[in-house]
Amino acid sequence: MTAATRPAVGAATGPLSHAQSGMWFLERRAGTTLYAEPLTFRLVGELDVPALHGAVEEVVRRHDALRTRFTVVDGLPRQHVVADATVPMARIDLAYLPPARGLRQAERLLRAELGRPFDLAVGPPARVTLIRLAPREHVFRLTLHHLVCDAWSWWMVVLRELEQLYTRRVLGTHAPLEPVRTHYADFVDWQARWLESPAHTRQLAHWRRALDGVAPLPELALARTTAPVPHTASATEWAAFPQPLYDRLRALGRREHVTLYMLLLTAFTRVLRRHVPGDDILVGTRGGFRSRPEFEKTVGLFVNMLPIRTRVAENTGFRELLPQVRDTLLATYLNRDLPFERLVAELGLRRAGLRPVVNVCVSFQTTPEVMPRLPGLDVTLLNHDPYSPFDLDLGFYTEDGGLRALMIYNPGRYTRDAVRHLLDALRRELSDATRPPGPVRADDDEETPS
Repeated sequence: MTAATRPAVGAATGPLSHAQSGMWFLERRAGTTLYAEPLTFRLVGELDVPALHGAVEEVVRRHDALRTRFTVVDGLPRQHVVADATVPMARIDLAYLPPARGLRQAERLLRAELGRPFDLAVGPPARVTLIRLAPREHVFRLTLHHLVCDAWSWWMVVLRELEQLYTRRVLGTHAPLEPVRTHYADFVDWQARWLESPAHTRQLAHWRRALDGVAPLPELALARTTAPVPHTASATEWAAFPQPLYDRLRALGRREHVTLYMLLLTAFTRVLRRHVPGDDILVGTRGGFRSRPEFEKTVGLFVNMLPIRTRVAENTGFRELLPQVRDTLLATYLNRDLPFERLVAELGLRRAGLRPVVNVCVSFQTTPEVMPRLPGLDVTLLNHDPYSPFDLDLGFYTEDGGLRALMIYNPGRYTRDAVRHLLDALRRELSDATRPPGPVRADDDEETPS
């Protein structure tokens, strides 16, 4: 869709992308906001509050997705872009409290803010919270709804522009940012045209073969036996892998000509196999639609869930399974443009209730998470418990030369002890797969604090 054919701002509604539609319906059925995506930073130094708020609103002004409203027309969700770039900022002053009490109160406020719903029809899908802990210390949270952003949007576009715009205001420079040339509506239009192309037919044929007769992964033996409760909140557990193990994994990948993710997925697939009765293992991994260069700097939801199916006999070894995982992933990447929501509909992959067909996700974070550089401020990221619709959502991160894993899980189905058991089993699996012959060295099994 060109600028000439795109609907004028506020003049018309347009369809949602397939990923947006799936997310919108899940949230609608849950009756609450599930997909709020905050990033929270501690800022130490001289903060120019008007400059920060103005920079946020200019980022919103530049990107149509961040000025989008979601309404229902004839029973279907539609989106339209408005001109208003106003972003509400809640300012809270806790500097009168002793430091320890101020931090505890800030944590309570941030937890409450995370649960605050978005009114997607009224908008905006963005909001700011700024907590003053001391004259030179603040907590800054920018929350976007996941319908209008993804990790790439956050780290490679929004925060990069925010640091440039804040710097320009504080230092008084006037170098303009490069104009935004494509918006999310262009992607929605491209996806609709792609679904009418021969490429769609070829990729659908691949998925029919790959997923023929597939069923959702059974409940793991570690799952709670009590009746499930609605999944509206998630919990998290971090794990760090010892540096010698990470070094051995990279060396093994070079020898076997596979990626680090292929090794990690092979190991976790073997862990899962020990806790289910059958050999048909179905998990998902997050892919994206940013293979086209025109969407590199576009803000929006470009995530696509890719199903990964492996057949794992009970006695299948790591080295025996690795080629299957490698070949499966390579075929998946070649057929990644078919939206998961369309794939589910085309193949009739249904599951009762709100639970997705894929209930375990294993992903590798490839987006560099670089803190915004704001003049006069020391910026650090504050973590929170994100939401995931999956019972188990395992993400791997390489940070500061090390390897870490984050398990986001449904506490209604898994206890923290069960999740820790899975992560410990994963570490042992990786250690066994990479350890050279000979006696075990003491540092091979050293724990790295998480």
